[in-house]
Parts: sequence; C-alpha cells; structure tokens
Amino acid sequence: MTRLALLFALAGSLVFIVSPAGAAPPVHDRFSVPIIEIDSETCSFPVARDLVFTNDITEFSDSAGIPTKLQLHQSTVGTLTANGTTLRMNIRETIMVEFDNGIPVTAKHVGQLDFIGGAGKAVFHRTGQALFQVVFDPNLGFYVDGPLIARHGLRDDFDPVAFCAALS
Repeated sequence: MTRLALLFALAGSLVFIVSPAGAAPPVHDRFSVPIIEIDSETCSFPVARDLVFTNDITEFSDSAGIPTKLQLHQSTVGTLTANGTTLRMNIRETIMVEFDNGIPVTAKHVGQLDFIGGAGKAVFHRTGQALFQVVFDPNLGFYVDGPLIARHGLRDDFDPVAFCAALS
C-alpha cells in the first residue's frame, strides 16, 4: 500500500468539526509508525530497515464538511544497515492534495522527497516538487498517487547497484 493511500484512509477516518457558517475549522491529526523490517529483495544480502514514519495531517473542509484541501507534513527517517555499514534515510516532504467537489484530484509533493546517504555522500537524492494526478484504487479502496503530471528539482533515480555497493 502506498503512503498516500494509507494517509487518505487515516485522514478520511477523522471526525469533522463543522461550523454553521463559512468553512469548517481545520482538523489536525498526527501519528508516527515505526518501520522495522528486513529487505531481502533489493540486494543479494539482507538490509535492515529501522525507520520512523511521521505524518502531521491538516484537513480543510467547507461548511457542509466536504473536504477542500489536505496538507500532509511527512517524514521518514532512520537507518538502513547491512554488512556492518549504516546509511541514513531522511525524507521530509509536504503533500498538498487539492479536491474538486470532495474528490481528491491532484497531490503536490514538495521538499526532500528522498535521501539515502552515508560517509559524506548521497547514494540517492531527490528534492523539489512532484505533481501527481490522484486516482481511486479499487483493489485498495483508497485514493492514491496516479500518473505523474510534472516534476521539478533535483532528480536522482534510485540505482539498486549503487545502493547495494554502498552497503558492501
């Protein structure tokens, strides 16, 4: 399940506070989830992930309680370790979801979208902005990032060979 799908599911479960006139006050929520797992697929050796995903959510609605905008301030930070080598993961992004008649239509991701590095150098680094169309995934039952509309900023493609070499 993608992070955005999980976030829409959690944000959708929030209780709305509706004011009688004008827009409803924004609804805030925050949660953190530890991610402790072993990746045995990316490299020919296991990579231990010890991360924490944190999400600060602010949902804006109109006076009828229909969502108009969603802001997600997210971070995923921690370590990736294998063969006695540790790399840092540091993702800090804001996702701004725009709605049309209560349906999410675009999700703009801005900030440090991906960073994995160690020993003074980046192994994988993307910053800037990525704008996605939001689509409904019937298998998950959630809205998720769909096709990429535009991307700006530093764009480094993840190279599994370089990643595994950095952990060798």
